[in-house]
Amino acid sequence: MSSLHKKSLIATAAIFCCRFTGLLREVVYTALFGATGALDAFLTAFRVPNMLRDMFAEGALSQSFTSVMSKVEKQEGPTAAWGLASQVVSQLISLMLCIVAIGVLLSGLFMQMLYPERAVLRWECAAPAAAPAQVVTAVYKGSEEDVDGRTHAIFEFPAPLQNLTPQSVVRLDSVQKLSPGQTVRLSTTRSSDSLYVEQQDFIGMAADLCRIMWPFILLASLSALSMGALNVFGIFGLPNLASAAFNLTTVVFGCLIGWLIDPAFGPKALYGFAVAVVLGGAAQVLVQVPALRRKGYRPRWNFGLRLQAGKLLFTDPAARRVWLLMVPGVIAAGITQTNIFINTSFALYLPGGSVTALSGAFHLWQLPVALFGVAVGMVVLPGVSRMSLEQGGDSGRNIAGHLAQAMRFVAFFAVPSAVVLGLWGQEIVSIFFQRGRFDASASSLTGQVLSAYCYGLLGYAGMKVLQPVFLALEKPWAPACLALVAATISVVLNYCFVHVFRFESAAWLALTTSVVTTLNFLFYFFYLRRLLGTMEVRILLPGFLRILAAGVVLGIICWQVRGLFFTDFLYWDFLPRLVTLAVAGAIVGGIYLAACFLFRVPELEAFANRFLKKRRK
Repeated sequence: MSSLHKKSLIATAAIFCCRFTGLLREVVYTALFGATGALDAFLTAFRVPNMLRDMFAEGALSQSFTSVMSKVEKQEGPTAAWGLASQVVSQLISLMLCIVAIGVLLSGLFMQMLYPERAVLRWECAAPAAAPAQVVTAVYKGSEEDVDGRTHAIFEFPAPLQNLTPQSVVRLDSVQKLSPGQTVRLSTTRSSDSLYVEQQDFIGMAADLCRIMWPFILLASLSALSMGALNVFGIFGLPNLASAAFNLTTVVFGCLIGWLIDPAFGPKALYGFAVAVVLGGAAQVLVQVPALRRKGYRPRWNFGLRLQAGKLLFTDPAARRVWLLMVPGVIAAGITQTNIFINTSFALYLPGGSVTALSGAFHLWQLPVALFGVAVGMVVLPGVSRMSLEQGGDSGRNIAGHLAQAMRFVAFFAVPSAVVLGLWGQEIVSIFFQRGRFDASASSLTGQVLSAYCYGLLGYAGMKVLQPVFLALEKPWAPACLALVAATISVVLNYCFVHVFRFESAAWLALTTSVVTTLNFLFYFFYLRRLLGTMEVRILLPGFLRILAAGVVLGIICWQVRGLFFTDFLYWDFLPRLVTLAVAGAIVGGIYLAACFLFRVPELEAFANRFLKKRRK
């Protein structure tokens, strides 16, 4: 087993803890609040600082810092590397304080831009004493504006509508399409043939939650720098466990503070979870401090800038390289996060709970991607950065061979993950999320979204391996330019699905992400082939085709199992669901490994040889 495989498995184990606790966090959210407008508001509010974290801190900044620091450490030694770290930390804190201040001030504007405008529902009920119903046939009487400029939509219906409150709202664009006297179905549950009535307008709450969570971006940025520094010195486990500390802190303190605010865990309890997000960011930094000190880091303020002729100049060229690489990297590394943010904004035009479905499905989709794609990319970056310093014509071939092994290793895990999550999406979602206020209909919607995401899983995992290489080679602008094209494609497809074709399912938004990530991977692959002169297809292709063949066998078996044994699965009790899925998963996992053995997949042979070697010892 190669050094790449060993380090990747260490990073994978740590990332598994991180992603598993991340799923636990989502399970707590959905169990306490369900797929509701309140949880949509919380996730939407968190999406703004979290997107910047993924794009800026844990994406571009971490990768550019790791690349430059690796080269400084190899050429000048650890002391110079830690001096660079002090400068970048000082500059980062100053920049992030400004960003946090701006974010807090503009949170209300951000939420207004994201949320479609709502109209307050006013009604006249012919039989107020009748039993409330989830769906009623109503007559639209017209609309009027109050003194504050808010639109009130007036309806008349024969029987009370369930869960209706004086704060209930409907989407304004849906009301504007109606004519006075027109008959329409009103519903307080998601339905494609009804006008959805929400209990209240959560835009004000979303703005408040966003203001509370903005400091998280500062703490997450410091955590990302710490992660990059430890990666340079070969430490991959602890930095990823730091994210697990964030997740656990968010869950524990969120439940505690939320309970103190509202013991019934109504919408106001989400303010406690917003505070816990900031506390979790602090925990993410603190758990890495002991390891940084052991490796020789001593924090000191060194702004690393001087004023000359009216201009601010860097005192260290290496620090300047970090930020220069980061600028295009912010665009390139944020492709998927930008698409997710775009998806969130379009999902707010869909029935309530769509944002929650996208978020839950994305966490499940990211689990295999993070376990293998992100882990391998993290290990590849320092190695490729050092290889790029080698002289001679073999440098490009060595890097290409390194990447071919990495992509094949990722495909060994990504292919079966895509097959299982794609075909058993609803069943897997029900195991993780279907409890409390998250019911079978929410599991069905989230499972459909997960299946759509899985079309792009292999491309996304491969993209995570190749993306850092552009920073290592200091060629970041090509993927940055592609990001703009990708964002355009995402907006156009989402607009067509939501506003032109009027599709009501959030699965179409997830499909957009799959299309964009696959296109990005293909571009990265062929552009790197041009830069390096080769991508060592003779190493990559034979093993990859064997993995795909094993994946086809797995897909046929999973399809048959679902049809034979998973009928009405979402309505079973939890324990039968868990046992059935666990047994079926073990069986199809064994079949996949057997298929890999028959097709002589190199990765399986490497694992087997390593295991047999240990047994002999």
